[in-house]
Amino acid sequence: MSTEIRTERVHRTWLDKLLFWKRAYQTRVFDEHREARGRGPTAEASKQAALSKWVSEGEVETEEPTE
Repeated sequence: MSTEIRTERVHRTWLDKLLFWKRAYQTRVFDEHREARGRGPTAEASKQAALSKWVSEGEVETEEPTE
């Protein structure tokens, strides 16, 4: 099982423009079972956002239900 990280520059939304982002980047972290996306004004910021979602969503999936 291999995890991939891909970052690309995307068009700014109106919210990005209101936040004064000069550019917008989107990063995908994915494997064959799940995917997380992050956006940010820099490639590094979008990567950090995607990785934090990846980790937090992974913890939710691995939790066992308690009775």
